[in-house]
Amino acid sequence: MDKIYLNPNALASERGLSSRRVFNGAERRYLSLEVQSMVCGLLDSKSVPHDLTENAVQQAVNLGSMHEEEVDVRTFEALFHAVALNPSLQVPFWFVPSAVPYRTWIC
Repeated sequence: MDKIYLNPNALASERGLSSRRVFNGAERRYLSLEVQSMVCGLLDSKSVPHDLTENAVQQAVNLGSMHEEEVDVRTFEALFHAVALNPSLQVPFWFVPSAVPYRTWIC
């Protein structure tokens, strides 16, 4: 008798399901909508490890909080490539308690 092995990721993709990522307040504040969309695409990608993407997101948020401005796509791409080359890369963390909350965005 032949055995059938099911891959849960294959079933999800057949149904059109994708990864769900809820951006927290700091991520919504310091990542542009284009970057948030790019992050969702990277997380849905099968060729990019999720921990690499999450590390790049954290470094982008740290950088944005240091400068009190949104990180754009070009900056995020540069950070992503830097993290890919050196996974231990750390942008110094800068905590900003007065960050303005934005609406929740789910991709």
